[in-house]
Amino acid sequence: MMLMMTTGGCGSADARRVALLTAVLMAVVLAVAAPFLASVAAATTGSGSGAHGGGNHERAKYRKEAQEQAVPEKCPPLLQPENIGFLVINLDRSPKRLERMRKQFDDLELPQFERVPGVEYDPTKEYRVARGSKYLKPADYGTALAHYEAWRHAYRSKHRWNVIMEDDAELLPNVSLTGPWPKVPKDADLVLLRKSSMFETSPICKDTSVLKADWGFGMVAYLVSRAGAGRMIREAERVGFRSPIDGHIWYHSRVYVTGEDWITHPPCASPCPTSIRTYLNGEIEHEPD
Repeated sequence: MMLMMTTGGCGSADARRVALLTAVLMAVVLAVAAPFLASVAAATTGSGSGAHGGGNHERAKYRKEAQEQAVPEKCPPLLQPENIGFLVINLDRSPKRLERMRKQFDDLELPQFERVPGVEYDPTKEYRVARGSKYLKPADYGTALAHYEAWRHAYRSKHRWNVIMEDDAELLPNVSLTGPWPKVPKDADLVLLRKSSMFETSPICKDTSVLKADWGFGMVAYLVSRAGAGRMIREAERVGFRSPIDGHIWYHSRVYVTGEDWITHPPCASPCPTSIRTYLNGEIEHEPD
């Protein structure tokens, strides 16, 4: 009996020592981590009244400051766009849109564009680029095919650079689409012209205002080089179209964007009341002009 009691006493002492060491270690860890946890809490919740909005504002401010500080000093190889051509995608069913585009070009004294016929998907026809998913809506596939045809025009064009536009683009009077243009990374497949439709961008370097586009939407207007058009043509023919064109590019192209809007677009909801594509997909009842 005495042996059993002694053994039990030693076991209890060991357990107490382990518990004490554990408590000391936890106290040390919490002391070290406390400043970090406090800063995370402050950034997440803000302080005082309206804390949630304050936290969001602070995070946006920190992101902006971090981005400005992160502008690389060393630039990648850059090219200077010049001798610009213009291509406008337009469906045969939309002559009014074509006339509006011609008037905009005349009003801004821009060189007239070349029309690229839009594509209305016909299931009885075969196309150069496959429809890679049954979930890709017919009009979305047709739109992607129309952009593919515009790339082919740009690749064969006498102009080394072309601006490709959809026929509902709205030109801005304070922007000169004939130049001078900011320098563009040599590896760019396309440079989108509507910064306001981007969710995430990052700077390239201090020698250009063009930004790396990390995520966004819309293909209303973009600049493409002959080399970039060739790369996009080959990639589309290799993989097909599995998503709308403004989804396809994020997975298969090197995308950049101007530092501010060079083109705008009519206000649009979902479904978009001014979109022919939305109408052809059966998402709105009346065909927009």
